[in-house]
Amino acid sequence: MFSPAWYQSIAMLDSRLFRSATKLKAMPSMRNIAKRAIRQAAASLRGMRYRGEPEKLVEKGYDEMAADYGNWTLHHQRPDRAKYTELLMQNLPEGANLLELGCGPGDPTTKTLAQRYNVTANDISEACLAIAHENAPNATFIKSDMTSLEFPANSFDAVVAFYSFHHVPRERYEPLLQNIANWLKPGGVFMAAMYPYDVDNLVTGDWHGSTMYWSSFDEARTIELVTSAGLKIIEQSKESAIEDGKETTFLWLLAARV
Repeated sequence: MFSPAWYQSIAMLDSRLFRSATKLKAMPSMRNIAKRAIRQAAASLRGMRYRGEPEKLVEKGYDEMAADYGNWTLHHQRPDRAKYTELLMQNLPEGANLLELGCGPGDPTTKTLAQRYNVTANDISEACLAIAHENAPNATFIKSDMTSLEFPANSFDAVVAFYSFHHVPRERYEPLLQNIANWLKPGGVFMAAMYPYDVDNLVTGDWHGSTMYWSSFDEARTIELVTSAGLKIIEQSKESAIEDGKETTFLWLLAARV
């Protein structure tokens, strides 16, 4: 057990490392190398500081990069987002009650959905929610770790999670999916873009300049958990796109409450 003073020292060093990464004046190539080294060191320190609290890593990370992440989302090409948004609209009538888990800055997904549905959108980041509120003023926003949300049974016609599940510790996937099934009305739909690889409690130091937490199951286990929660898969596909020069693949699922 570390003392409060030890954690305070780690917090101060963590903050100084991240400030240092943005102030380097060396040659561009050397500056980039130094930034990566500093951010990786900061990631290790944050992993120690928030041991057992991965949601804190996610919250601080997105608070730091909210505007940058929002701009990146709008300007990189992910045709699967538009494809599955359209598929959702084909399966969900206008005016339905919809819950979005991990809405981020809210553009384009929350903004688009709120023009057609009664949207309740959740995110753990205060900074992301502030931007999302501007992008989708008609939506209702809730700041919370998605695994801590509570709603009465049969509250929603749809629950969606676009690119957010992989920030949830995978030991929390099963109870979260069971909650989602319970929140859905009979016949209600669940749509998600999930990372289809076996990743257990990974912390990285340079996701849009911030430390970030990742966790996921492979495709087979993910599908097993979804169906075990009482959700029947209607459509699924693995969709790839180039992000920052690298191919990134997500497992898209459309399922209905049995």
